[in-house]
Amino acid sequence: MVYMFSGPDRTGKTTQIKNLKKYLEEKGELAHVLHYSNIKGNNIRERSEEYYKQMFKLIKCATNNQINLIFDRCHDGEAVYGPIYRDYSGDFVYEIESAFGNKILQNIILFVFIDNPERLIGREDGESFTVELEKKKNEINKFIEFHDQSKIKNKKLINIVEYSPEQVFEEMKNYLEGKYV
Repeated sequence: MVYMFSGPDRTGKTTQIKNLKKYLEEKGELAHVLHYSNIKGNNIRERSEEYYKQMFKLIKCATNNQINLIFDRCHDGEAVYGPIYRDYSGDFVYEIESAFGNKILQNIILFVFIDNPERLIGREDGESFTVELEKKKNEINKFIEFHDQSKIKNKKLINIVEYSPEQVFEEMKNYLEGKYV
């Protein structure tokens, strides 16, 4: 399986990735964690498109060979941050997903975490794009849009606002174990 973690900075993605990796290892399954971050320099949009096409080729290889991958961020950033901070549409990510078809997409589980903007700004460490309230609200809305528009079938949006990290992981486990969809 391939597990993708998405959401604004400071929503606990790294904590939940560690929890998932431990959970899988306790079940006797290995998982490789990969971190994707934005591309810098020239021709960012074109290079990003190629970068994420290659990412999906990697996913295809992993699913064909029954290798578990965990992505700390992925192509979601293009759909979210492209239009807000990079002056281009990141909608090409949905075309990339479609190009790989249901056989690959059914082996991906996407978790998208959101929180209220004030809490995110309060946890800011200086590495996020912004601490402006309106822009942070826009980021959150774009992550919700990404969740809704993604062609990935197995996906879960989790608003962490009233949950402890343990409760968030319990919600994830329930989803993974099919206790609810």
